[in-house]
Amino acid sequence: MSETNDLPVLRTREDSLVPQQRPDESQDWVIETYRRHRLAEASVELDMMLDGGRGRSNYIKPVLLDVNPVNFRQSVQDKVFPVYREVDENLLDVSKEKIMLEAGAGMGKTAFLKVYEEAMLTGEPHPVYPMPIYFNLGALPEGTGFTQYFNFVCDQTLQVVLKEKEDDPELELDEDRLLTTIRSIMKSSRTLFLLDGLDLLSPEDRFAVYFDVMVEAHAMKSNFVVLAARSINFGPMATASIIKRGEEAAFRIKLEEVEDRDMIGFLGKAYNKPMEHLRLWRSELFDCPLVLKMIRSLFDAELLEGINTENELYGASFRLNLSLENEDKDKGGLLLDEFAKLAYRQVLRGDFQKYEDADSGFEKSSLGFHGEPTQAGKPVAVNPLLDGEDFIPVLHVVVQQTATRWEYRRPSFQEYFAAQGLASDSDWKSVVKKYCRDKKWAGVIRFFAGAKPSLNDELFDVLLQEGAVFLAGKCLHEAVQVSERYQLLVKQLLKRQCKNAHPEFASFRLIDEKDVLAAWGDEPLKTLLANLLRREKRDGRILYGLFEMLAFIYGIDFNKAVDDQDEGPVHSISELREFFAEYGDPGQVKTATVKKWSERVTVSAGKFIYQDESDEEDKIHLREYAIMRYPVTNALYMEYDPNHELAHSKYSWAPDQPVLGVSYYEAVVFSLWLGLRLPTEYEWEKAARGVDDRIYPWGEASGYQAGFANTADFVLGRTNPVTEHEVGVSPYGCWDMAGNVWEWCAPLQGSVITTQNIARGGSWLNYLVHAKCTYRNSFDPAERSMTAGFRCVSQPKTYFEDDQELLPD
Repeated sequence: MSETNDLPVLRTREDSLVPQQRPDESQDWVIETYRRHRLAEASVELDMMLDGGRGRSNYIKPVLLDVNPVNFRQSVQDKVFPVYREVDENLLDVSKEKIMLEAGAGMGKTAFLKVYEEAMLTGEPHPVYPMPIYFNLGALPEGTGFTQYFNFVCDQTLQVVLKEKEDDPELELDEDRLLTTIRSIMKSSRTLFLLDGLDLLSPEDRFAVYFDVMVEAHAMKSNFVVLAARSINFGPMATASIIKRGEEAAFRIKLEEVEDRDMIGFLGKAYNKPMEHLRLWRSELFDCPLVLKMIRSLFDAELLEGINTENELYGASFRLNLSLENEDKDKGGLLLDEFAKLAYRQVLRGDFQKYEDADSGFEKSSLGFHGEPTQAGKPVAVNPLLDGEDFIPVLHVVVQQTATRWEYRRPSFQEYFAAQGLASDSDWKSVVKKYCRDKKWAGVIRFFAGAKPSLNDELFDVLLQEGAVFLAGKCLHEAVQVSERYQLLVKQLLKRQCKNAHPEFASFRLIDEKDVLAAWGDEPLKTLLANLLRREKRDGRILYGLFEMLAFIYGIDFNKAVDDQDEGPVHSISELREFFAEYGDPGQVKTATVKKWSERVTVSAGKFIYQDESDEEDKIHLREYAIMRYPVTNALYMEYDPNHELAHSKYSWAPDQPVLGVSYYEAVVFSLWLGLRLPTEYEWEKAARGVDDRIYPWGEASGYQAGFANTADFVLGRTNPVTEHEVGVSPYGCWDMAGNVWEWCAPLQGSVITTQNIARGGSWLNYLVHAKCTYRNSFDPAERSMTAGFRCVSQPKTYFEDDQELLPD
């Protein structure tokens, strides 16, 4: 027998009959082919989007935060100030197969999804989800919800796989078989869907997609899904239970705002002194990747030099991008003018993208189409912004669109263009006068200050006459030609603002009243300030600065009067007489409301134990006085300032809850309006604990039994109505002197010797131990804390250091 292996290999009949599998029927072949061609497409798309690179100078890699509710009991502090975990793991390794990615407009959701898609297409396929598919939901026909999703995504995938025929023309592929194989891949749960564009769907379609993708258990066939969207309302169809079910089914993450190191690394030398100063005034610009890219593009084009304001930044960026795309500056200018007309019409109708609720974006039908239909049946648009029913491609830098809807890439783009339209309106003064107290118009008017510098003085005159002082302050950086007299007065009125909330106003503290008076003169200044005191023009946030200025005109040191608890000289100012008479005038206020919530109880004269000083000689002697039974409520504060907006409405909103977010300075002026003043610490503590050395207003702590005080121990997470805790009433009949809100106290000579003011009584966000009658907390007097309120006491002064002036017991 030969030792060679030259005999034929015997095969079974079954083996010989197995046909070779066609490529269009092989899941593995389809996945491998799709990945190769889609990677090439995705890389080109990203190169265009990121200017050819993926490094920190081209792409700001976002930090992902885990915002899922924890499954253990949290303290109130943890709930109010959550510390989110940074998501370091691959999204495919999280605990759920559905991810809800939340981020605001311009924060880079699309770039993140495409970068992630490219990463998943590079290297070895994921063992479970080897086929990543990016899909923009805006491609779905309006009114179909989720019903056409798989048809569209399968067709999109098919077109990618068919590119293989361009490389191999002899390859035979059957499209029907390919579609069957693609559907089988999705039915086999081997797909990673990256879904974008939810925001641009109609409210009904948006809700339908959300329900089917996030709530319905089997709609996505157990494929992995990342759904990106802003935090938006889904309209009247979306009940709280549906939203909750979707949130529970998904792993929720959000994109964190750009950190300083990433911002500086991306901008590099573009982060110059003017940009650093602009950031002080518009910090939100430097948190947004879209705006940072605008800055970087201008720097690369050597056009950033000389740009100092937000208006200049936006204008230069749009001119650059449109001229680059068109190679025609005149055409680019025409497009900008048309957008100005469009945006201005929108805001005059009240259509503000920034304040949209369920109805996200705008319908294209509202743009108007005219002319005879083409052979394709589409109308001809005479609007130069449009090509048929769509915006022309060059405008992708301004808008994003679907077949039926569109929106600005950033809501402030609409404000910018609307401001340019306002600048072309000869009747702009009437428009500004009508809308300057409407917060929706604030951005438009701020941009207008930069769009028409020659009109700055006229603009500021209108703003001051209408009481829009805060808006005037926000406009200062844009209003490069406003005269010094307006600058000085606005800064004086805003000099007592919270430096954390408004760091751009911090330097206003340096304004000297004598410079303001020299720039304006006595009578014009008196007239203007008196106008700002009128109820319809009033803004409680500016009144302390106003009182300082008005008192200075009459030679009165307002801060000294407050320190001395001697407001008599202030009451002598003629321009303030109507202001001081308001609280008892039924033609001005609801006197029943004022009477109910300003009711006072009497604290008898005599000594009491202050803090821990129990020796007889250390006891404090006070004259008789009256103190408000309740902390100042929202209802009472609104009688004083009818234009007041609740600063922390999530934690206090009802008329009988204590007002929050009122600074010490604002509390001082309110007290004067009511004919009262803020209590000293002595007065507050005696009213809270009586004369028998109580720890709490009701006596000793009864463990952590509910019903005595609203503190963090009971995890209510908000303020309560001020009449709720009757068992916690103080010996003199004062409610809520422990818990609910910290209460401002008037420091002796506080404007001279301290930069912090004392508050007493604890709050809903602090524990019971902080609500002891002797516990002292402090805040910056300009701070508008979510935990601080106040109550008032009667005039006159009750404590004297000179024993000769004390009344007998």
